[in-house]
Amino acid sequence: MERNSEGTMNKLMLIADPQITDAYSYKRTGILQYLTEFYSDLYMHRNYHHLLRQLEPQAIIIMGDLMDGGREWEDPEWYQELSRFKKLFDTTIPVHYMVGNHDIGFGDGIKPSVSRRFTSAFGPTNYLINTTNYTLVVVDTVSLSASNPELRQEVHSFLNQPLPDTPRILMTHVPLYREDTADCGPSRQTRKKGGIRQGVGYQYQNLMTKELSQQLLEQIKPVAVFSGDDHDYCLVRHTYGKEEEAIEITVPTFSMAQGVQYPAVLLLDTSEDLTTKLCWLPDQISIFIGYGFLFGLTLTILTGKHVYRWFRIQKSLSKQSLEELSVLKRSRQHRSLRRISLSWLKDIRDIAIVSMLLYVFCLIFI
Repeated sequence: MERNSEGTMNKLMLIADPQITDAYSYKRTGILQYLTEFYSDLYMHRNYHHLLRQLEPQAIIIMGDLMDGGREWEDPEWYQELSRFKKLFDTTIPVHYMVGNHDIGFGDGIKPSVSRRFTSAFGPTNYLINTTNYTLVVVDTVSLSASNPELRQEVHSFLNQPLPDTPRILMTHVPLYREDTADCGPSRQTRKKGGIRQGVGYQYQNLMTKELSQQLLEQIKPVAVFSGDDHDYCLVRHTYGKEEEAIEITVPTFSMAQGVQYPAVLLLDTSEDLTTKLCWLPDQISIFIGYGFLFGLTLTILTGKHVYRWFRIQKSLSKQSLEELSVLKRSRQHRSLRRISLSWLKDIRDIAIVSMLLYVFCLIFI
């Protein structure tokens, strides 16, 4: 399958693992689940449209793991999630989709019906994107990893077709194999891990096998490789053939809810020499923590102000005569305490109203 851009689609924005939060993401229910979905959706939707305005890409590639529970949903729920996904990533420029293990499963765990459902909504999982000077070769590596011949038949047929003579870029959801000692470079956030190490679990595998990785490198002969799945940034170099070399960049997740402090996108320019620009996104969790700190500070200041007023009144009352103290002091103390408490609550109410109105305004209009 070939997608011809007629040489005009050279500025590409790569988005990895949006993995929209759903009922399969966390063990949450009720209002907590609703708020998690709401704010993760809001974060992606706003950043997506901000990046479109600022970076002005000519096309977008979403590199797999579109939904967190895509492989698990029955059809009615899946189509609801599809509608939600389309609303989050609406645009008029071309969007190309890759398939990930959260979309259809991994290897022999893939169900053909789930795979067909994905392609009916997002198009083929193996295809070419032609730009002026490069050809992007998009490969369904989650199906390629199956031992069942029926599951990998389509990707094998695709790889056996002749490729254009232009320099090639391999696009894979699952990163290629590298030794455990391979370092990902200084931009990786989870530094304690050093790099991406092989690991296997339910419907996932951290890296392609060494044999399949070499097969892809030898067959496609890419000058560069772009992958996702890991959720963090990684840059490594692969060698193949007779001193051939390709860099691989693993693009961080686009979601604030997938375990990294700073999500990101990668801008890929193929107009002349191949260039990339990593665009980091805000640390939303720290922003929420900042909101909580300011809320606590505001309460502390307001409480301190009214406690100070209370002590001043107490000091004033202590100067009254003993006769007044025995008859009137308790009544005055009660009234002053009630008045100060009501004033404290009124201040909190006023601040809360102004803050909420401003917050709602920002949600709607900014």
